[in-house]
Amino acid sequence: MLTGSVLILISIFFHIKEKNRLSIILLFAGTLSIYLFATLLDPFLNLWDERFHALVAKNLMEHPLMPTLFDDPVVDTGYDNWDRFHIWLHKPPLFLWQIAISFKIFGVNEFALRLPSAILSSFLIIISYRTGKLLINSRVGYYTAFLFSTSFFMVELISGRRELDHNTITFLVYVSASIWSWVEYLHSKKWYWVVIIGIFSGFAILCKWLTGLLVYLGWGIYNLINFRFILKKYKPFIISLFITFIVVLPWQVLIFWWYPAEAKNSYQFFSKHLWEVLDGHSGNFWYHFDAISLLYGKIVPFIIIIGFILLFRKINGKGKKIALISLPVVVFLFFSITKTKMENYTFFISMLIFLSLACIIDYIIGKIRKKIKSDLSQSLIIFVFLGIIGAAGLNIELIQKKHTFWNRDNSFTKMSIHNKSVFIELRNELPGNAVIFNIKGRHYIESMFYTGLPSYNIIPTQYQYYDLKDKGKKIVIFRTENSDIPEFLLNDSTVLIIAKKIYRYD
Repeated sequence: MLTGSVLILISIFFHIKEKNRLSIILLFAGTLSIYLFATLLDPFLNLWDERFHALVAKNLMEHPLMPTLFDDPVVDTGYDNWDRFHIWLHKPPLFLWQIAISFKIFGVNEFALRLPSAILSSFLIIISYRTGKLLINSRVGYYTAFLFSTSFFMVELISGRRELDHNTITFLVYVSASIWSWVEYLHSKKWYWVVIIGIFSGFAILCKWLTGLLVYLGWGIYNLINFRFILKKYKPFIISLFITFIVVLPWQVLIFWWYPAEAKNSYQFFSKHLWEVLDGHSGNFWYHFDAISLLYGKIVPFIIIIGFILLFRKINGKGKKIALISLPVVVFLFFSITKTKMENYTFFISMLIFLSLACIIDYIIGKIRKKIKSDLSQSLIIFVFLGIIGAAGLNIELIQKKHTFWNRDNSFTKMSIHNKSVFIELRNELPGNAVIFNIKGRHYIESMFYTGLPSYNIIPTQYQYYDLKDKGKKIVIFRTENSDIPEFLLNDSTVLIIAKKIYRYD
């Protein structure tokens, strides 16, 4: 963190001196350093989503085209929900493949799990800088990138602490890359950008379904404003969209061919988000507007409209203005109407949010330059101003409180480390034919990741007991305060009863 912060401060110095290339290189290096630091914050799998993504990615190492949660569904029971599927199509596979490749190269551990997110996210510095530069100027491009580099929420996602973690990060990067590529195409009219747009949009869909088509919404609005219904002008749009379908279609064909029931179930579950509250993720119409302060900082809800007004004024061309402003408006409206709500559902358009905030920063700094004539005083004030924004954005105090023992009451971290140590002990103690039962909550996911053994949050029935005995399995059961272990299990000397405590958080 210290190295990254110093590099970013040096980057600010060179930005003030208008050394644009050097300032961006240093900003990229500083951001990568901070994001790599984020990968090391929690030496355990985080709850809700990271542990599921880690386990499926680990299993993908052995069979890349068969995503599984329960890799060995040895117990005859229902695998009928997203948190207990055998074939796991709950999320598209691209980000999971990235993690699996990282596991192959660096070993199966938390650092390797988070490394793809850290590396990909760092390229948002280049993407956002170029987008801001082409749309407005290099200063706005720099400030947009700077806001990414000092985003507390980015650190939280990369560390795996926030829901949807690496899935959100990868989706954000590819959606941002598709918008950047489109801006590059509008600027240069070079055809290879049409291909690149299609590829990045396809990658986005392979992370999080059809919202990855967002760039085509902006492009379509742009075409309608500038070309009306002159169909030949839509040729680049159509070709790019065709390339996206080429990228996406093979996986869709494969899952409906190999796993038709599971694929149908995943699409039905996805569509339910629109009109049903799933897993308790509810909220009113203003939920995502209220979440802006969490995603971007407490002051942002009060100034964001000003940012978009400045952005609208500074972008050249009516088509580009309306198209780019429409994207966040449509995204917020869509997810506000959707019944299932989670805090970071709208974060994939954060480049446009940061772009609007960068316009405010550029406006304020422009006023500073006009009011203060002394170069030294001017530079010092701008340096301090950006330093304060960066420090407020990163919120190092909150990072310490959540991820370290700086706060002595950090029970979550202590207990998560304890749970991991128990599972690692079991990995070293239990035979390879063991099946573990009665792990409360969803902590059976961490158990399968660390032990490599099938694990369940149930106590086996008599039927399941005999079935496992016939299969030559060693039955292992956690004894908990509230568990009522049947006599047929207690009377079997081959059944191992474990008294070690697992702390439950879900």
